[in-house]
Amino acid sequence: MIAAESTELFVGPRTAPLQVVRLIAPTSRGEVHAHVSGPGLHSPRHGGSLVPGPFGHEVAVDVSEHSPGDVVAAQAVVRSDDGEETCEFSLVVGSPGWTVHLVGHVAGDAPFAAVRAHLDLALTDPAYRFAITSAELLQPYWDTFPQHRSSLLRLIDEGRAELVGTQSTVAGVTPLVPSLPAGLLLEVPSLAEAERAVYSSFLSSRSSAPAPHVLLPVGAARAAPNRWVTAIHHDWATRYTWPQVVCSVPRAYYARSSVAVPEAPVDDSPAAVLASHAARLTGAAFPSAALTRAARAHPREAFDLRSEVIARSLAALTSTVDSSVVVWNPSPEPCTDVVSVHLPVARNVHASFEGEALPTLVDGVTVTFLARRVPACGWRTYALVEDKKDHGWKQGQGTEIASTHFVLSYDPIASLVAVDGPALDAPPITGPVTVWYSEVGEKMVGSTTFTLWHEVSHLGPSRLLGVLGSRSPAEGSLPDVATRLSSAKPPLGPVAPAVTPVFARYWLHEPAPLGGLPANVLLEVLGPTRVRVVVVSDGEEFSGVVHLALPQGWSASRREVPVEVPAGGYVSADVRLTPPRTPGCYPLRATLEPFDVYDVVLLTVPEWDAEDPVEVLWVASSPESVSVEAGSSAVLRVVMASGAHGDLPLEARVLSPRPTWELVGPFCVGASLPALGRTSLDFAVSAPEWATPGSWPVVVRVTAGPLVRTTPPVRLLVTMPPRD
Repeated sequence: MIAAESTELFVGPRTAPLQVVRLIAPTSRGEVHAHVSGPGLHSPRHGGSLVPGPFGHEVAVDVSEHSPGDVVAAQAVVRSDDGEETCEFSLVVGSPGWTVHLVGHVAGDAPFAAVRAHLDLALTDPAYRFAITSAELLQPYWDTFPQHRSSLLRLIDEGRAELVGTQSTVAGVTPLVPSLPAGLLLEVPSLAEAERAVYSSFLSSRSSAPAPHVLLPVGAARAAPNRWVTAIHHDWATRYTWPQVVCSVPRAYYARSSVAVPEAPVDDSPAAVLASHAARLTGAAFPSAALTRAARAHPREAFDLRSEVIARSLAALTSTVDSSVVVWNPSPEPCTDVVSVHLPVARNVHASFEGEALPTLVDGVTVTFLARRVPACGWRTYALVEDKKDHGWKQGQGTEIASTHFVLSYDPIASLVAVDGPALDAPPITGPVTVWYSEVGEKMVGSTTFTLWHEVSHLGPSRLLGVLGSRSPAEGSLPDVATRLSSAKPPLGPVAPAVTPVFARYWLHEPAPLGGLPANVLLEVLGPTRVRVVVVSDGEEFSGVVHLALPQGWSASRREVPVEVPAGGYVSADVRLTPPRTPGCYPLRATLEPFDVYDVVLLTVPEWDAEDPVEVLWVASSPESVSVEAGSSAVLRVVMASGAHGDLPLEARVLSPRPTWELVGPFCVGASLPALGRTSLDFAVSAPEWATPGSWPVVVRVTAGPLVRTTPPVRLLVTMPPRD
């Protein structure tokens, strides 16, 4: 029993291509001869025997009398040692002229060996092309192996390597494409299976292609080049005319297919929106460095950076008074939502707009009110009016709360929470519960607190931002405010890292430092008594000095290395070392001035009769818990100890759940750990009067150059002060 099916494969000359029909003849023995016939179909009747290819036995058919997409009744005849067999099938006329762009790719944060493998393959096989999908994250490789810069730049210049991503600091090359689509791993055991997988992806992708070109990233982003990618490029070209399957880069795909290059995503976060208008209207510098860092940083650090940008921007846009509130809406459409502000002292007030009193909740020093129809990307100024009405929470009855959009019911028997209204996951509340109501909303208090706000159609945080102050006119939209010439003012966000000096191999622990590194210094250990100092420029040429901080008992051929580094270039110098006789671990640190960046390597003098290695860095003590009352503060202190014979620079980051980000900080602190000594790292735990009681786990991660240590979990407790 044989079968036949048409394909989108073509062979022969480009001017007169022949469509491939695939034959399935499982019982045929010996040489196989075949032809296909039908109205307007022609194939050789006495051609040579068919050699199986990646798709089985293939017959070339002249379909030039038909148009692509036509369906033709056809007959296939197969002759072999088993005799002659015939089958009927429908031939769908294919479309020649397609190209599949296989894009090898590597992320900039892949292991250095993976990046090197892509570079080596491109230098070895002229057909190979690849994309680097994280331009900024390539910087570590760029700095660690400056000797490879010229090769990489040559490949970029020749169009055989391409940076893909956001704005790049590497080689000054601006990426053309913001990102790559999902690709094909091609984890298959044979070339034929790899070619079939590529063909299958081509068939599934071409229906949505605006031009006869398909972009197909191949391989894993953090691995060496896929083992089949160049083999497919070479083998496919010997078999088929269309579709072409070639190693390529995104730039070639977009240029040849005349497809519009996708635009990089615009930062439309509240921080970016408010900062752009604050910069335009006040002359303050837009916080590019802070927002770029926030896009890649740890979520906690990103939160801190964006919060600071928002605070500075709103302070620049708002006059400072405490008798009114400016409510800001950074979203592109008018918004109705609740907004909260914290007063310096408790006051009994309600919010009003143009004389109309609004639903208001007064809870201690926190005033929450319903702000209706705040203009898109704009503001409204609300008065805070003293009165004698009770605007606080009042206890209700039963086990149900409701708002304009939702109803939430608690069943004490089933211990299960039910929600009516729009689709919503029930909150994890266990009883006993109490319910409370106010002018602004209702809340259920059990194991956790869950609040429903009136006239608010979502359950997430408010989209509005409130600032004590005023702005004239009483409402407006920032895009409608004309730009005014004004003197330059301080930037709207931080411009430098919070902890300096910056560790040269920052990529081991975090994204690129805030503001980037225009220069870097690296120590390469060449042997027990020799190191190489490498200084690289990622910007302009510069003069500098590398200072070597020698550990106890060591001497060196020089302790300072003056450098003259060309723009985008590098210099290196070898330093001879003389170790002491005392065994142990010795940190050697190199600091590049004037850039405040350092590298550190650990040198070892072995102890021949030692049974256990000396611990270099450990957590000497950390608290089991830290407890604070609302309105008070405490210290989370971690003590680190060292067995190294030399100072170690430390950076510590506090990692905790989202509800604690405003309670414990800063996110990162630095210190110097003396040789064979101890030092403390302190984080402030401050709970404002309006803090919600709760308990959360916190850990502190400490890095010392390449070393990483993490504390056991610390329980953070926020409690309410005792009532009088």
